[in-house]
Amino acid sequence: SSDLMQSVAAQRPFFFDHIQEIIDNAFREFEGLTGRSYERVMTYRTEDADYLILGQGSIIPSAQVVADYLRNTRKIKVGVVDLVMFRPFPADLIGKILKGKKGVAILERLDQPLASDLPIAREVRATLAKCLENDGYKTGKPYPALESYSQKDMPVIYSGSFGMGSRDLQPEGIIGAVENMLPDGKHKKMFYLSIDFLRDAAFTPKQKAYQETIADAYPQIKDLAIRGSENPNLMPKGAITVRFHSVGGWGAITTGKNLAMTLFDLLDYHIKANPKYGSEKKGQPTTYYLAAAPEPIRVNCEYFFVDVVLSPDPNVFKHTNALAGLKEGGCFIIQSERSKPEEVWNDIPRQYQQLIIDNNIRIFYIDGFRIAREEATDPELQLRMQGIAFQGAFFAASPVMQQAGLTDASLLKAIEDQVKSKFGGKGQRVVDDNMRVVKRGFDEVHEIKNKVISTDSGEKTNRQTVLPLPTMLKHMPQSASRLSDIHRFWEQTGNFYQRGMGNDNITDPFIGLSVMPAASSLFRDMTGIRFEHPEWIPNNCTACGDCYTVCPDTAIPGLVSELSDVLNTIVTRVKKNHGEVNALPKAVRQMESKVRALFTSEKTDATVNDYIQEAIDQMLEENKDEQLAKEFKWFREELGDFRIALTRPYFELHEKDAPGSGGLFSITVNPTTCKGCMECVQVCNDDALRSVPQTEASVARLRKEWDLWTDLPNTPDQYKRIDDLEEKIGPL
Repeated sequence: SSDLMQSVAAQRPFFFDHIQEIIDNAFREFEGLTGRSYERVMTYRTEDADYLILGQGSIIPSAQVVADYLRNTRKIKVGVVDLVMFRPFPADLIGKILKGKKGVAILERLDQPLASDLPIAREVRATLAKCLENDGYKTGKPYPALESYSQKDMPVIYSGSFGMGSRDLQPEGIIGAVENMLPDGKHKKMFYLSIDFLRDAAFTPKQKAYQETIADAYPQIKDLAIRGSENPNLMPKGAITVRFHSVGGWGAITTGKNLAMTLFDLLDYHIKANPKYGSEKKGQPTTYYLAAAPEPIRVNCEYFFVDVVLSPDPNVFKHTNALAGLKEGGCFIIQSERSKPEEVWNDIPRQYQQLIIDNNIRIFYIDGFRIAREEATDPELQLRMQGIAFQGAFFAASPVMQQAGLTDASLLKAIEDQVKSKFGGKGQRVVDDNMRVVKRGFDEVHEIKNKVISTDSGEKTNRQTVLPLPTMLKHMPQSASRLSDIHRFWEQTGNFYQRGMGNDNITDPFIGLSVMPAASSLFRDMTGIRFEHPEWIPNNCTACGDCYTVCPDTAIPGLVSELSDVLNTIVTRVKKNHGEVNALPKAVRQMESKVRALFTSEKTDATVNDYIQEAIDQMLEENKDEQLAKEFKWFREELGDFRIALTRPYFELHEKDAPGSGGLFSITVNPTTCKGCMECVQVCNDDALRSVPQTEASVARLRKEWDLWTDLPNTPDQYKRIDDLEEKIGPL
């Protein structure tokens, strides 16, 4: 409307110009009421400082402790400026604080590549320009509220970006920002902290080659990021620092919070804890950081230097260096179903065994899964309660009890108080379940005393464990476009997240486009979040299809195969793994009729696998050829315990119409996508699916059977029972 200009212009003199005075008055009133003093800009050791770190929020306490460290160890006079209020911009205070300083590093948690500067840096530069402008007037300064600067009063301004997407900023990054300003520094006017455009030491040969192509096209790219020369441990004296390695969905956050509050109650220490977790990480590696100290903990970052590492994740060494930052003489506690200490020790890769020995690390193990299964009366709590067992193990293995002079009784009383506070509303049964798990964790944690280097079986590159290619990814074709290629995405991005090392990606053009190829969910392996998985009983199955219809993850597909296809698939696998075979193909064709004859036998408890094994015995009895025996041995190895059923819909009815046409029905669990929800077991009315505890052996069997399943042909058309998918989903 025509009066818009007037209404907007009126806001400045009548409203906005008064905000600064109102805020200053509010701060004074607040101080009078609470004793806590605040200003629009607050400072730390700036009076005599040569160099300043200017920022907002969580970086301020970290910058303060870094400033103390650099003053004490390197005699660099560093101060910190806390921009409490951004609007109205406190130019009057900023001009006074920055006057005459040698350098100011303005660190902001954002980036605006198309702007001339980042937001705070723009405001600071505008303020300093006005201060310079004031110096040209002997009377009647144009900006009376601001300082007057001569050219020698102007500090050099540096602009840094950090922390986007919760990117961790270690003390090293802040030290790097200071070192950049020093006389012998790089003096980069704009830079990024805590990321790498290119790595000094690539993790793999492929990454090295890829980095070289980037460096050729963008020769200056590496200099956009700066790193500090050191990353010191800046925790307070007497601090206890703990890191968890767990799996999303296992309750690490709940366990960490309970442990933090228990330490607070027992020690009356200051507590700081932070998870590195999001809902998208279910089934993926997660970390949780916890620190307790007799004085406030100023550092706001992931704790690299730790006293104790707890790993409810039994596979942690397969994807992460769980010993990183663990202090000499520290404690490491890992989940293991092994019963003997030497078996647990042999599961640890050789390079980590060496680190444990070199750093005199005490290593403990506990089967928290078993404790949770045996003690949790609610099956849904089992997955989360294994972490509670680690709480008991922590106090048994770590030096906390000894340092605090605690007895077993006082410790358990404090833990029980926390459990009641957390779970009391859910009933006494839940409290009792948790306490039994805690007590057993305390009693059943065992230390490995005999630590001797064992044979190395882990493949590594640049001291990094190399993850196997995800099973499902092996069957995906390579895309013609690198942008949409799932294999390229796995090598450059996916495998880092799979190891819980998402921060270790390089900063390349693909990440800059923020494009994820389709089907990246194939990377995710749900093996780690299951306690149990379904087991199919073929002879009980009626092929009703309820199980694979109800499965929310399509993790238990049904398949109908012709006998010849099953046998030929196994022969093909034998050829693939053992090279040329001479006698097997012909013998297997001859064997098919024997297997079909056995299908009509009266052995009601025999499975199709049993019939195939019996037919092989008959063939070997009729032909004593050693080469055939060797090749059939390979055939049996490939077949394994793969389960197949003779069912009425797919075998009996087809055999009735045309003898020899019956199909073989199989239900095979996908070990990568099955979450262990057991909905398939619940919906099965024939006792054809049962829930069994997950073990390393059972997982190995699932993977072998799924690998065979992926090689089998799709269900032939003659066995498909519907013409229209809209009609009914259940039957094949």
